[in-house]
Amino acid sequence: PPMPRRPRPPGESYEEKSERRLEAREGLRRRSDVTPCRRPARPARGPAHSPRQREFLRRRNLASEAGETLPGQEPEARSPPDPSSRVEPRPSILLQSPHPNSPQAFSLLSHKALELLQPKQQFPVDLPQFLGISSPSPSLQAQPFPSACFEETLRTQTLPNPSTAVKDSSQQTDWGIAVLNKEMVQLSNYLKEALHRELLLKQKMVILQELFSTLLQASEKSWQGQLNEDKLRCKLRVLENQLQACTQSYSKECVKKILIEMEDQKQTYEQKAKEALQKMLEDKLQTEQQLQNSQRSLAETREDLALWKEHDTALKAELTKVTTAHTELKNSFQALQSELQRADAQNERLSRELQVLREEHTELLQRASALRSDNDRQAGHIRHIQDKLQKEQEQKVTLEATISHLQNLIHNQNNQQKSQEVTVQRKDQVFTTQTPPLTPAKEKQNALLEQSEEEGTESLKDEMQKRTSQLTAKEDECSELRSELEALSEEYQSCLTRLRQCRDELNRSHGSQAQRQRGHWIPLLVAVVAVAIATFLASYR
Repeated sequence: PPMPRRPRPPGESYEEKSERRLEAREGLRRRSDVTPCRRPARPARGPAHSPRQREFLRRRNLASEAGETLPGQEPEARSPPDPSSRVEPRPSILLQSPHPNSPQAFSLLSHKALELLQPKQQFPVDLPQFLGISSPSPSLQAQPFPSACFEETLRTQTLPNPSTAVKDSSQQTDWGIAVLNKEMVQLSNYLKEALHRELLLKQKMVILQELFSTLLQASEKSWQGQLNEDKLRCKLRVLENQLQACTQSYSKECVKKILIEMEDQKQTYEQKAKEALQKMLEDKLQTEQQLQNSQRSLAETREDLALWKEHDTALKAELTKVTTAHTELKNSFQALQSELQRADAQNERLSRELQVLREEHTELLQRASALRSDNDRQAGHIRHIQDKLQKEQEQKVTLEATISHLQNLIHNQNNQQKSQEVTVQRKDQVFTTQTPPLTPAKEKQNALLEQSEEEGTESLKDEMQKRTSQLTAKEDECSELRSELEALSEEYQSCLTRLRQCRDELNRSHGSQAQRQRGHWIPLLVAVVAVAIATFLASYR
C-alpha cells in the first residue's frame, strides 16, 4: 500500500521543504529490497575435481579466493544484505586503469584471473545477463589474449590441440611441484576467459559511468526545474493571499476606483513605454548606423592596418638590409682604415728606403763614372798593348825575314865553302903532283883563312841563335799579350753588358717609380745592380 503523505507544516520555508524532500528520497534509497517471499539464490555446485587438482588448489590457496569450499568445509549461509552496508552513490569518477604493460597491471590481472578460475561457481547469477551484456560469441571466446607473461612465470607451454599423451604428461615448476599439462591448458583457458570478461566489464563500467554522468546532469536539470516551479508556485500563493487581503479590506467601489486609476496608470505607462520604445528604436537605428559606420571605419582601419603592416614588413626588410649593408660597410671601412694605416707605415718605410736608394743611386752613378774612366783607361791600355803587339809582330816578321836571309846566306856560304874545298883539294892534288910542297908561309896563310872562315860561321851561328831566342821570347810575349787582350776584351764586354743591364734596370725602376709612385721593385733592382758591380769589381781585381 502507498505510504500516507505527511501533512506539510504551516509556514514551512523553501529550504526546509527541500531538506524534507531530500530526507524522504534518502530513506527510500536506503530501504532494503529483500522481502520474505524471496529466497536467496543457491550457489551453483562446481564440478568434481581430481585429487591432484584439489591438492594444487589447496597449495595455491585458490579455493577460498574462487569462492569454493574445500572438502570437509561447509558453505556459510547467505545472509540478507544489510541496508546500512549499501554504498551511497557518489559523483562519477573515471576508472584509473593502469597501463596494460606495467607490472601493476600484470599483477592485478593475474590476481583477478586466479579469482576467476571458476567463473560459473563464483557468480551465483550470470553476470553478463545481470549487467545486460550478451554472452560472448565462440569467436570471441576462442580469441587469444596476451597471457604470455603469466605462462612464462610458470615455465609451461600450452598446445592448441594437445593429444592424449600430452594431456596425461606433467611438468615440474620452479618450486618442485608436478603440474599436468591438461590442467595448465585448462588454467590458461580460464585465464583467457577471465581476461575477456574483465575487458567486457571494463567496457560496461565505462559505458555505465558515461550514463551515470548524463543521468546526474539530467537529474540536476530536473531538480533545477522543480526548484523554479516551486518558486513560481510560492509567488502565486503570495499574490493570491495579497489579492484576498485586498478584496477583504476594500469595497467594490473602491476596487473600481482603484481599477480605473490602474487603467489610467496603465495607459500612461503604455504611452510612456511606447515613447520609450520609439526612443529606443531611434537610438537603436542610430546605434546601428553608428555601428555600420564604425564597421566601415574598422574595415578601413583594418585595410590601413594591413597596408601599414605590409609597409612595416617592407621597412623592416629594408632596415635589415640597410643594417647588414651598414655592418658590411663598417667592416670594409675598418679594413680599409687598417689597410690605410699599413699603407702609411709602408709608405714611410718606402720613403726611407727610397732615400737610401737615392743615396745608393748617386753612389752607383759615381761608381759608374769611375768605372767608365777605368774602362776608358783600360781601353787606352788595350790600344797601347795592341800597338805594341802590332810592332812586335812587325819586328817578328822582320826577324823572320832576316833569319831566312841569314839562313840563305849560310846555306850559300856552305855551298861556296864546299865548292872551294873541292877546288882546293883538286888544286892540292894538282899541286902535289906538279909543284913542290908549299912553304910554311903559305900554310899559315891558308890556316888563317880557314880560321877566319870558321869564326865568321860561328859568329853567324851565334847571331842566329840570339835572333831565334829573341824571336821565341817575342812569340811568348805576344801569346801572353794576346791572352791578356782576350781576357780584357771579355771583361770589357761583360762590363758593357752589365752597365747596359744596370741602365735598363735603372730606367725601368724610374719608369715604375713614375707609374706606381714608390714601387717596391727598386730595392731588388738596386740589389741586383750592386751585386753586378761587386762581381765586376771582384773579377777586375
